[in-house]
Amino acid sequence: MTYPSLLVAVDDGTESDSRLELACDLGNAFNAHLTGLCTTSIAPPLYDPLGGGAMVGELLALYRDMAEAEVKRAGARFAEIIRARDVDADWRGQIGFPGEVCSRAARAADLVILGARNPRAPYNAPDVSDVLMECGRPVLVTPPTRVRNPVGEHALVAWKDSRESRLALTAAIPLLQRARGVTLYAVRPRDDIGTADGELADVVQFLARHGITAESVIAHEGEASVGRQILEEALARSAGLIVSGAYGHARLREWALGGVTRTLLAESTLCLLLAH
Repeated sequence: MTYPSLLVAVDDGTESDSRLELACDLGNAFNAHLTGLCTTSIAPPLYDPLGGGAMVGELLALYRDMAEAEVKRAGARFAEIIRARDVDADWRGQIGFPGEVCSRAARAADLVILGARNPRAPYNAPDVSDVLMECGRPVLVTPPTRVRNPVGEHALVAWKDSRESRLALTAAIPLLQRARGVTLYAVRPRDDIGTADGELADVVQFLARHGITAESVIAHEGEASVGRQILEEALARSAGLIVSGAYGHARLREWALGGVTRTLLAESTLCLLLAH
């Protein structure tokens, strides 16, 4: 298995450069086509009730010019890095709400690569939660400061017997096949250990049929949150990747993520492969 098509969100800044360089690494590792995407929305103009909104048109034109200039700068940086890395790639720049534009562009990708904790989201960069819930594709989330490469290092799969976890596991197979080692990690109440043993044995066998050797670890629920337990276990094993289902539901236009997903997105210094 592989990822023939990758989509990476690009914006202006060093964090974006790091994310793009990782995307290039993945493109070379999987012989994939890489699409760079920069999308930003136009800031709403201030309305002056005394002026009757006379300046609204001028402000909109100014903000559009600023947004288009930002997309152009990101495209130039994308082209510069791509030339240096010799990756098969194309570029898309668009004005619009970033989460929606990125989710639609994901139709042509096997894997979407986004930045976590991006202060520019959601109006000037895709918000991870928006894209996770809408795009229908697995999402590789890169932290602002990445401590390890997600390819070739140990991988930790945060297992829960759920639809989201099964989707994430399947989506991660190309990365798990290249991992130095794989740990299936489940956090359960003490009275649920017997059930977890059977689940993990099935998953270990499933991975073995894909040429992946994995060990299973069952941890008891402790004082720390489940998300924090997952992060501590991944760091203790010098992992470069955490694989997890992404849990949440829609409330009007806002996405409410589950506690474990929120913790991983807010605190992880490792790349996350998430699926909803």
